Amino acid sequence: MSSDSGKSKGNGAGNGADASNEAPPKSDVPGGVSVPQNVTVVMDLDEVTPPGKVLELSAACVRFVMAKFKVEPDFTRDTMPVVDHYVEDARASVKDRPEAMAVIAHSVGAYIGEVARRSHACWWRIDHADPGAWRLEFRNVYLSFYPVQVVYTALTREDDASSFSGFEMPDADRDALLARLSELPPVSDTEYFAPSTRLEVLDIAVDALLAKRANDPSFTRPFGPDDYAGDASADG
Repeated sequence: MSSDSGKSKGNGAGNGADASNEAPPKSDVPGGVSVPQNVTVVMDLDEVTPPGKVLELSAACVRFVMAKFKVEPDFTRDTMPVVDHYVEDARASVKDRPEAMAVIAHSVGAYIGEVARRSHACWWRIDHADPGAWRLEFRNVYLSFYPVQVVYTALTREDDASSFSGFEMPDADRDALLARLSELPPVSDTEYFAPSTRLEVLDIAVDALLAKRANDPSFTRPFGPDDYAGDASADG
């Protein structure tokens, strides 16, 4: 998959705007969201409610989108188009209010992370004060997904095939996924960077890795938080 501008790009991120057409209301920047503490939180796979920091930020995203469009995102794929629209509108607003970029990226990133978590067997790992380092780790395939990075990339549109923003996996798996995406029809830049498109890429990645694992006898058990712990310490 590439944009129809002719540039080959990796994975993107972006944020939303506020109730007015711009970024979130000034009352929400940054005082409306508490500052995360640098404490590691690893969610259990069977937990229904996400960590408090994720819950708070994703709720802020719902509030921002509701204020702007009068439509409530419900953490399903059905309402992702309105989140996409919010993110696209925010690209212009953060140029005038750069201080809003982090709040938008963090809140929308937490939201799309929750949409992904409800679709796949995965859990949150939070071991950085910066939400940009928060990630989802997957049980049945070795894959980490950084939703806030996806949103930042959607806002800035700074991405390329080599960086593949928001996805972390072994190099061989990354190359295979990029090859698979290159076979898909080109899309517009707006669609390419939309959060909903990146969730579709996540689905493709998981399916491809599951197929690979099914044919590899060396994979004998699911992955757990301990399997990712070294990656987390390396990031920090």
